[in-house]
Amino acid sequence: MNLLTQYPALSILGVAYLILVLKMVAVGSYTSVIRIRRGHYATPEDYALQGLPPPAGPDEDIERARRAHRNDIENILPFFGAAVFYSLTRPSLAMARLYFWGFCIARILHSVFYLRQMQPHRTVAYTVGLLLMLLMVLSTLISLL
Repeated sequence: MNLLTQYPALSILGVAYLILVLKMVAVGSYTSVIRIRRGHYATPEDYALQGLPPPAGPDEDIERARRAHRNDIENILPFFGAAVFYSLTRPSLAMARLYFWGFCIARILHSVFYLRQMQPHRTVAYTVGLLLMLLMVLSTLISLL
């Protein structure tokens, strides 16, 4: 039997997660574009290849983009694992949509707010995503126990 037929929440998760993967690729690519435009590379061998000396200090915009990307890794990967288990509990599709799409939108907004230095918006988006994930984890634990 098809897993997506047996566990319809997996289809919702699949689309939301793939959108999050594209968002993570976009943030990583944004970091690379800034590096290239500013000639502020990641490693000494990159400078050697270009025949340039390394800069004296870090570039704050590049570091901000790197922190946004690291924050995605720290949050989206645990969400995915928890969401797979949640999907296997055969939850209501309305709740699956709320958790998956809510988290997805919160993470997209978090990145936009992070890169644009928009506080408290960034913290609100982060908190919404975190709360949705924690509620989903709690629901999953209750179902599994």
